[in-house]
Amino acid sequence: MKILFIILPFLLLISACSSKDKEQNKISEAGQSNKISGNEKAAQTTGENSVSDGPVVSDIQFGINHVPESLHNENKIIEAVKWKDSLGVNLIVITLSEEKTVYEDNRIKELFVHHYLLSENNKVLWKTYDFVKDCPFDITLEYIDRSLSVTDLDSNGLAETSFAYRLSCKSDVSPDDMKLLMYEGHKKYAVRGVMILKINNEDAVGEK
Repeated sequence: MKILFIILPFLLLISACSSKDKEQNKISEAGQSNKISGNEKAAQTTGENSVSDGPVVSDIQFGINHVPESLHNENKIIEAVKWKDSLGVNLIVITLSEEKTVYEDNRIKELFVHHYLLSENNKVLWKTYDFVKDCPFDITLEYIDRSLSVTDLDSNGLAETSFAYRLSCKSDVSPDDMKLLMYEGHKKYAVRGVMILKINNEDAVGEK
């Protein structure tokens, strides 16, 4: 009888502990289920937010081989870039004329930059024209290699394009002028300055 009294409380204690463990396991499983559901929901939300429905700048391709034959003329094609954005299919072409003598020793050289909308039957969105003329000395008018770029810094689907070139008419050793142009759609931004020239170990000449 004493043995029965001893065993009975022990069995009741085991039963109570077992019930408590089951309740804790249910709570733990419920918490994990809620956590998984929350994570799945967050992942779905993140996935929805990461997909952009707006236009993007894409398919950026450099090279003069992208210029259609119909856009070729007597000027030399120096650089070109083709891309897609909210305006459609775009193409920028940079060309330079040969140095020409107008009269006596006065010469001229010209630079042309055109932005075409290929998706609108080669419509010209904008064009830039610059030159060095009436120059009896040495003419410099050169596109700065690899300065042409296509970006979308404000992520609005409309590309920013920029390029730089240098120009001068001089008979001495001095820095060339330099121009940096940027366009976004029809908007034009320009920075003008003087290049830095350094000869051997002498101090640099020009604006810093």
